[in-house]
Amino acid sequence: MEKMINYGIDLGTTNSAIAKFVKGEVEVFKNPLETGRETLPSVVYYKKDKVVVGTNARTYFERDGKNVFGSFKRKMGTTESFKVKSINQSKTPVELSAEILKELKGFVHSGETIEAAVITIPASFDVIQSNATKEAGYLAGFKQVILLQEPIAASLAYANKRKEKELENGQWLVYDLGGGTFDVALIKIKDGEMKVLDHEGDNYLGGADFDNLIVEKIVVPYLNKNFQFSDLENELKSASGKLNNVYYRLLKVAEDAKLSLSNRTSSEIEVRDISDDNDEEIDISIDITRSEFEGLIKESIDKTIDMIKKILVRNSLKSSDIQFTLMVGGSTFIPYVRKRVEELLQIPINCNIDPTTAIAIGAAYYAGTKEKIFEGDIKKKNISGLKVRLAYQKTTKEDEELLAVRIDGNIDGLFYQITRDDKGYDTGRKPLINRISEDLPLLKDSYNFFRLTILDSQNNVIETDSELIGIAQGKFNVAGQPLAHDICLERDSEPEMESKITKLELLFQKNTLLRRKSLNPMF
Repeated sequence: MEKMINYGIDLGTTNSAIAKFVKGEVEVFKNPLETGRETLPSVVYYKKDKVVVGTNARTYFERDGKNVFGSFKRKMGTTESFKVKSINQSKTPVELSAEILKELKGFVHSGETIEAAVITIPASFDVIQSNATKEAGYLAGFKQVILLQEPIAASLAYANKRKEKELENGQWLVYDLGGGTFDVALIKIKDGEMKVLDHEGDNYLGGADFDNLIVEKIVVPYLNKNFQFSDLENELKSASGKLNNVYYRLLKVAEDAKLSLSNRTSSEIEVRDISDDNDEEIDISIDITRSEFEGLIKESIDKTIDMIKKILVRNSLKSSDIQFTLMVGGSTFIPYVRKRVEELLQIPINCNIDPTTAIAIGAAYYAGTKEKIFEGDIKKKNISGLKVRLAYQKTTKEDEELLAVRIDGNIDGLFYQITRDDKGYDTGRKPLINRISEDLPLLKDSYNFFRLTILDSQNNVIETDSELIGIAQGKFNVAGQPLAHDICLERDSEPEMESKITKLELLFQKNTLLRRKSLNPMF
């Protein structure tokens, strides 16, 4: 069984993907039902006798819209649920997300059982939304779920791709505009380690909103002007509206028009199989130009730029202090988005990674550094009473790194041995002492994993709380993940006081980096 998690999943609002870390590289799995496609539409359809997920589910929006669900990621962490008419049940966003995760497992053609995964979340997700994502992972059958913020995943994908040239220390922005959410993060890299310094986001801004704008601002006004409708928009958008199924079809043709406008100056939106209030059949094509579309989304894009400016002001940075803006997410394919962001910020844009798969790739890189630890394994640890503390550099450009170990507890008659997982390095069995120092040789441009094993005089393994030692040579790693929001403690006023006032005491500020404190190797 593989010791590392290795699998990374981008659980997206409109599309999802799965990738695997294999021997220093990442493989993005293909959709087995669609030749060449590496993503899965995040859509679920319930029939009486089965569940359909992905592209096939999308085709039912028009025919059976009351049993088809998408964009439910936006509702993660809420008490909202979706009524499924075909099975007379309600499904939560967690349950729907679990269906996407189950389907992604089927992308893995080797037939192996996937027991653990790194799943990405927007940087703006709060604790409740994050926990809901974890719950979806467990519901999908994973025994271990680790969450990774999407801007960090994108940065890992970019940094670990750059083999031809060393990535310099500095700062950049990750601009992640997907189908349903927007994130921007300020990333700093120093000596091979990345940190998220600050972030902003909007969980209700993305490509799906652009599709809706086309319907609202182009299609509906045209139909109202040329045909007879008493309340067209309500009939389209209301779940009980007689044209509700048509609404989903219009969103699909609007999306098609949006995509074509990335390569053409104009496109057509076909409206057919619909009748107005006078029973006049409608079968027309509505023209939309690239400039019209850009006018529709200008306010939304400017809103994202305002978020970036907030980050720059908060961190006392000028545009010249930022190396580039890394473009991620399917909606960054839109030429206007790239042009507008670069023009207003005066920061070069960077489009050197695939916006649709970068998040999954970065998640897989991160998963390659995380050991599988299931609940049963945790309970087994430290039954010996020995306490093991490790100190070492997790990223390096050197050929070897110092490992410092402190052992607390009774060490009489015990031994230790340090091995590299590829069997290329082994200290041999040595008497256990309270302070250990070893120079660990590293494979170049690789993730190196070592294990410290404690043995008794009969060479039996003594269980301890020692963790897997991971050192990235020539690779980039993550220093930690920042808090998405302030964490406060609610405190009531003193009982003897007349006014009953509830106060919030700040415990951890937004963007605080929480991670286990490492031991100083100079003990």
